Amino acid sequence: MAYTRRALSLPRQLDPAFASTDDIMAAASITRSTVKTWQDMGFLPEPLKISLGMAGGVFNRYPAWAVDRARFVAEKRAAGFTYDEVRAMLAKQDAQEARMAKTQPPAAAKAPKVADAKPPKAADAKATDAKPPKAPAKKTARGGRR
Repeated sequence: MAYTRRALSLPRQLDPAFASTDDIMAAASITRSTVKTWQDMGFLPEPLKISLGMAGGVFNRYPAWAVDRARFVAEKRAAGFTYDEVRAMLAKQDAQEARMAKTQPPAAAKAPKVADAKPPKAADAKATDAKPPKAPAKKTARGGRR
């Protein structure tokens, strides 16, 4: 029996904002071909392709929310819903999320208003305008000054 050398696979460090195809497959209990089919059908977004160079290969990176979406599609399919019904449910969900995003104020609106800020005191303004004191000149080894 001949010895075959196998490559040692190490776990990759992923940005938490992204998910791999394996993450989606594990979360929804589906195969790689089902991930591709759902991507082609529009249930999952197109992945970002990441290359780690010749030896590292090319990997798909989906947004993290794709894991929840794949899980949702798998649950609805297991419950007996058709692809068209699932598509309608996803469209309704997307519309609700878009509506929620419009009604929520942007993060900048939560910052204190300029009118609410107190102006600096006159003594503070003078202290900030003052120049720092100069350091005394040092003598060099030859007796000159720098």
